[in-house]
Amino acid sequence: MPRRVRRQAGIKAGDQLEFRASQRTITITAGERPIYKATKAELAAIRKGEVEIARGEYVTLTDLQRGLGHPRRKGGAKATRKVSR
Repeated sequence: MPRRVRRQAGIKAGDQLEFRASQRTITITAGERPIYKATKAELAAIRKGEVEIARGEYVTLTDLQRGLGHPRRKGGAKATRKVSR
């Protein structure tokens, strides 16, 4: 299928397609994309997190990075280039 046609139809690589054929006609339809359904435990964790955020109990990205203790890399001095002769 030409790229331009796929783009106009909103079909992306990996999409499931459904083909139907009748007299001298082929109909191509994009199948339903699978929708992730969260488990009860995941939904409970999301609600708990939302409540904590509403109370102001959260950690900023900067604080998280500092807490993980990853040292920043220091730039090293550039080495001189050896020329082979």
